[in-house]
Amino acid sequence: MKKFLSIIIALFSLNASSQIQNIAEKLGYEKDAKLLILHADDIGVSHSVNQASFNGFTNNSITSGSIMIPCPWVKEVAEFSIKNPQFDLGLHLTLNAEWKNYKWNGILPSNEISSLLNEFDEFYDNTSDVDKNADPEEVRKELQAQIDYSRALGLNPTHIDTHMGALGTNKDLWRVYIETGHKNKLVSMVTSGRSLTLFDDEFPIPNYVVIVNDMFMIYPELDREFVEYAFGKENAEKMLIKQGYDHETWLKIYSTKIKILEPGLNVFLLHLGYDNSELQAITIEHPEYGSLWRQLDTDIFNSQELKNLIKENNIKLVTWGEIREVIYPDLTVN
Repeated sequence: MKKFLSIIIALFSLNASSQIQNIAEKLGYEKDAKLLILHADDIGVSHSVNQASFNGFTNNSITSGSIMIPCPWVKEVAEFSIKNPQFDLGLHLTLNAEWKNYKWNGILPSNEISSLLNEFDEFYDNTSDVDKNADPEEVRKELQAQIDYSRALGLNPTHIDTHMGALGTNKDLWRVYIETGHKNKLVSMVTSGRSLTLFDDEFPIPNYVVIVNDMFMIYPELDREFVEYAFGKENAEKMLIKQGYDHETWLKIYSTKIKILEPGLNVFLLHLGYDNSELQAITIEHPEYGSLWRQLDTDIFNSQELKNLIKENNIKLVTWGEIREVIYPDLTVN
């Protein structure tokens, strides 16, 4: 089965390669340019994450970020974006509320999205329940509601992606995700690897999709099975952290990846935040992607050492907004 999956991914990647080179040239670079989006996830989830992300933008430590619209701190993000429209923000479309004591639900009333909620009218804390229970049409309505609410707040999103990969758990949800992005003229983040197998003869890769050649982030050891399945065993070893949540380990992992980055569109998924009492309380009993984890991402990408390394390796930093202008030159939303 794994061998068959590898063959399918390889066949899809032939098509992806031409799209990647095409987007590089359309952005004004050589076709073999190494493009990199430094992308901050989970903006809006807390004040700590917001402040670290805002500082990341102003310090030129990130190029893009995505917002969790149903979360309590989203209005702070809207205020920042209205004052700083030059920064590239999209939507981290959200169907999960994973933290132990910190929860949220959808933008729509609970009775309109009952298949997305648990017995407490909260989003599920895991993606398996989304896969099993979510009605695709209720998902479609909720995703549109998140996009509409973001615009009502004064945000101007450029792209969408999926929190915890919930929208990639099955082909029906994946199709809703891709179609919703296109309807709203937003770039849908699509990575090479397992997500390409979610397209098929009934729903082939649309010509408006730009595939990320290499999506990189640090994963905890407990996610090994998923990471090996999604990226392959060889790549998984470069992404998994078994122990040693410290500056030296983090710097080594990211520096190694930057030095071997290949031509095409690449994305580093970062989780920024400050290791303070607020974020410690939110992420209690969850050191994976917890407050220290996010502080390390913040420190590393604010460091001059990493910024210099990116320049030394002739990596071109780009944004989703730039890609959106190529895909949708007429940005009037239908």
